[in-house]
Amino acid sequence: MDANASGKAKRDWLTFDRLDYLAAKIVLGIAVVGSVLFGLGGPIRGAVTNAPLPVSYSTKVTSSIPLPRGATHNGNATVELMLTDATLGERLTRALPELLIAAMTIAVAWLLYKLLRDTQAGEPFTRRNVRRINTIVLVIGLGWIVAQFAQGVADNMIQTSDRIPDQGNPSLVFTFTPLPLVVMLVIALIGEVFRRGVQLRDDVEGLV
Repeated sequence: MDANASGKAKRDWLTFDRLDYLAAKIVLGIAVVGSVLFGLGGPIRGAVTNAPLPVSYSTKVTSSIPLPRGATHNGNATVELMLTDATLGERLTRALPELLIAAMTIAVAWLLYKLLRDTQAGEPFTRRNVRRINTIVLVIGLGWIVAQFAQGVADNMIQTSDRIPDQGNPSLVFTFTPLPLVVMLVIALIGEVFRRGVQLRDDVEGLV
């Protein structure tokens, strides 16, 4: 807070104060609660209510299917099916990616909370905070890869069973999303800034 000419306190928006710390904790709490409700509560609710289980199904497109004027087909099509009598094993395999994402969200939220707590206490540039930031990068990177792999395995297990029509030779399908890579790069750059801040503070303390 700064004082202006009238004597009133003027907030410095570049300072991480108690209000920012409180707002950050609320946001992290919402993220944790939301991940638990959707990542854990969603599959449990679907199993209890026996809700239909969405499944992607790839099939061959024949020339007998009507197409818009000027359109052509590449021989394949993917449709979304709803399994109305999914087994417990099928529900568990389909829920695994969501559980992994929920666990990743909770881990990142906890590391960010520890980082914010040190920042609010005036000690942001510490070696443990650099390790926390690097851990966040690993959690996001590895968690994203593992979740995508689990999703592909879950789809493959259902597609290779007798639950849906024969697809010939189904294969694992992975969806590439560049957003996690961008997030990892940004966080890694922040980690480098913190690392240089630690070095600078050590150099200053060495001169005193």
